[in-house]
Amino acid sequence: MWIAGAALAAASSAAPDARADAREVAARVLEQWRVAGARTSAVPPRFVFDDETILVPIPPDPEGDDDGDGCTQVAVIGARGLSFRARLSDAPMDPLLAPEPTARASSAAGVLELRRCERGRPAVRHVVVTAEAGRGAVDVVVGRSERPLPPLASLIPERTGGVLPPPPEAGALPPLVPQDKRAEAAEVRARRDGASVRDRVRARAGDDGSGDEELELDAGCHRIEVFGRELSRERPGRRFRLDVDAELRDGDQLLARDRTEAPDARLETCVGATTRVSLVYAGSPPHSDVLVTRGSWPLPARLPPIWGPVARSKMARVMFLRHVAVPADDPVYLAQGATGATPLPLSVETGACYVAVVGVTRGHARQLQLRARVGARESTDERGAAEEAALTAFCVRAHESARLEVLARGTGVSWGLALFRVKSGVWEAGR
Repeated sequence: MWIAGAALAAASSAAPDARADAREVAARVLEQWRVAGARTSAVPPRFVFDDETILVPIPPDPEGDDDGDGCTQVAVIGARGLSFRARLSDAPMDPLLAPEPTARASSAAGVLELRRCERGRPAVRHVVVTAEAGRGAVDVVVGRSERPLPPLASLIPERTGGVLPPPPEAGALPPLVPQDKRAEAAEVRARRDGASVRDRVRARAGDDGSGDEELELDAGCHRIEVFGRELSRERPGRRFRLDVDAELRDGDQLLARDRTEAPDARLETCVGATTRVSLVYAGSPPHSDVLVTRGSWPLPARLPPIWGPVARSKMARVMFLRHVAVPADDPVYLAQGATGATPLPLSVETGACYVAVVGVTRGHARQLQLRARVGARESTDERGAAEEAALTAFCVRAHESARLEVLARGTGVSWGLALFRVKSGVWEAGR
């Protein structure tokens, strides 16, 4: 008991210690910039969650000098383990197009620094902070002066590692394979995976490189890919980094999203009935052509229809995304339950392998976990909250018993589960 209590106390004190260290570092930067003659101010701490973006307002100049003259430096300080990036609100999103490399930065050891020393521009009003890994509070310190202030590398070397040389110039980006060729390769991959390939959709991006298209999806699983067009060859000297992002929505419901840093976006989803969806994309060059390819697969015929088409589509999607073979036979066991932890003892066959899939049939789950316990072994799928479905597989040896456990958290949540027995040699990757 004493060991457990000590461990709990150590864990609970870790966050306050990290917070105290961040406050001490912020206070030191504020004091050192003030000693250097800057007009300083501190923004109240803001809490950021993982993958969250916040807008931090910058207080006005204490002396009322908001005409943009002089230098403005901003230090964003968090715990050492917190990873984030930040930019001045009027800095371009693409770092290759930023007029000042100091107008955007990524954190190192929980700190970063932004600077603007450009006369005649409006004063900095906001800082955009995006958490990339971890969550916690960040302090923002602002200093204004007639000339650049001492950099953080000289004020807090234990966080910055001292003065670092500037990164080497990467040079021009290599040209991409033409848009039509990339789309053709995607359709070849889809056919190789057994898909029916539909006609391409050609769209045109708007002034800001974004756009939307209405698509009709038949009952089944779908792979939709969006291909932007590179214009760097048509505009000599411009190093535009093509990064297309896309989302697929059914009204207010998000079906799929791709925000990876890539010239193309890939979306995969399943629907239980014919559905009209909105394809929203961004990141294409303004007024450029956008190609959309579509591949589709039928829903697995053996998935039980008793919980309705929506639950069936969720089960199909989790199997589709994880490349699980379509079951050849009907499920050998069905179960349903509600919020909480539900154990499900099983009658299993020695030497057989099984696939279990669970999907939400009503409500929205904050947590959905599927665990299989076979003898002394255990397999768990804890990624079900976002997809509202989870899947696990297991095999049974001699003299072993098996049990499934479903953990669901949320208000008014119910779920359905199907267990399939897979014969020897049939369990393999594929669709």
